[in-house]
Amino acid sequence: MSIKELKVNYKKLLNEADKASGRKETVSYLNRAAKIKSKIFLKNKTNCIKCNGVGYLRISLDEARTCLCCYGKGFMIKEIQRF
Repeated sequence: MSIKELKVNYKKLLNEADKASGRKETVSYLNRAAKIKSKIFLKNKTNCIKCNGVGYLRISLDEARTCLCCYGKGFMIKEIQRF
């Protein structure tokens, strides 16, 4: 599935969870939506350019600092912008 299809399915599941009548039904919709959201997140992340996915920059042998480009995560989210 493409990212666009995943986003559409995610929105549909959230709308169905909002309209659900029971607690179990709502929880099942939200759990399925969480799985789709994690797939969207995994497809959008790329390694950080500065730290190459490590999360910190080595200053010297004894010192390492958090990469401020990715804030220590090691990855960045790709944002597709339309002009």
